[in-house]
Amino acid sequence: MSSEVVPMKANAFDMTQRSSTQLLPLFPYVHRGAIVPCSVAFETDGSGRNIGYFVHTNSVDEIAVTLASNGPQRTGEVVVGPRSHGVGGGGSTAAFFRVGVVTQRQLEDGEQPEEVSFQCEKCNAELLHHRVNMAHDGEGPRYGALPSNLMNEQAVAQLNASAEARTCKACGHVNPEFPIAIWGWSRYVRNSRIAQRGWEAIRDLEQAGEAG
Repeated sequence: MSSEVVPMKANAFDMTQRSSTQLLPLFPYVHRGAIVPCSVAFETDGSGRNIGYFVHTNSVDEIAVTLASNGPQRTGEVVVGPRSHGVGGGGSTAAFFRVGVVTQRQLEDGEQPEEVSFQCEKCNAELLHHRVNMAHDGEGPRYGALPSNLMNEQAVAQLNASAEARTCKACGHVNPEFPIAIWGWSRYVRNSRIAQRGWEAIRDLEQAGEAG
């Protein structure tokens, strides 16, 4: 069970079908200098429901490629957006879908901070801010969760933990729980943990056999 980085290929549509989360890495490589493409899929039925909104801030550029869409993002469109940008939202009365890939390149050295923040839906004041270091030194877990998704899952768990956490300190509005099930981060983090435990169990058996 070698940890060597080997060339791989993936079909983004296949990955989208099997994905349990937004921002699913197509390959198991997030080490320093790695190019990390992730599949994304969005759909709205035009009902105007809010799917949750947050602000994501990255320290490296993200390249978003739309592979198929009948909405605002055109098929084949390539965008390098601002490093701090809003994600999600609601209120759309147009039904559309989008399948795409978001790619970033890990820094070769130093910290690589990434942040997520949630705002009051009434006055836009910040409710919660969470920060992680995306830099991955050493080998790390073979099936470790993408730090971005782990960050989002932990931040939402904190936000949804109580009405007090969702109460705006600026205006007093009690915000609704963030609909994390739509984004799939909790399931992804859980599945990553199970996959890692399984991989370690097989590795330990192999090592025990070699030692015997």
